[in-house]
Amino acid sequence: MNLLAFRHALLSTLAADLGARSALQPPSYSRTADLWQCAGSFVTDDALDFSGGECARRGDLGVLTRHSRPLSWLLFALREDSRLTGGPWAEREFFGQLADAANAFLAAHQPEEADWRPLLLAVLREAEGILRERDLERDRPEPRRALRTLPRPMRPLSPRIGFDLYIAA
Repeated sequence: MNLLAFRHALLSTLAADLGARSALQPPSYSRTADLWQCAGSFVTDDALDFSGGECARRGDLGVLTRHSRPLSWLLFALREDSRLTGGPWAEREFFGQLADAANAFLAAHQPEEADWRPLLLAVLREAEGILRERDLERDRPEPRRALRTLPRPMRPLSPRIGFDLYIAA
């Protein structure tokens, strides 16, 4: 599996975990555990829930995939580090972008693959991209503000200069 080097420790750990597993060995996520339904996005494997469930009625962004349990495991793992998500005020945008990345991957790979790892790796790559953008914005120097210059006060002219100007005219 083609793994990238991730800059964030949690992303590196999750990518290494994905690379060490086989396609038949999904993450240890209980079959009865809740699927992801947080921060304005949800993951499901039920088409009826995707179109008519409570989350869909609220207008949350949904991901319909047969790999809903591994994807939910990944999203809950990413939520563990608030530095990664940008804090509680930025979670909706962060996880919305990850849901968009998952939907884009699924749209490009139809019929859906039996291997769940490429989907999770695509979501990890998107998380890395979001972090890079955030770092660029943070490290970008602020534009320099133009210094406000006050008009220079007029110096009184010496009587001699005034006389010379009068004569020259």
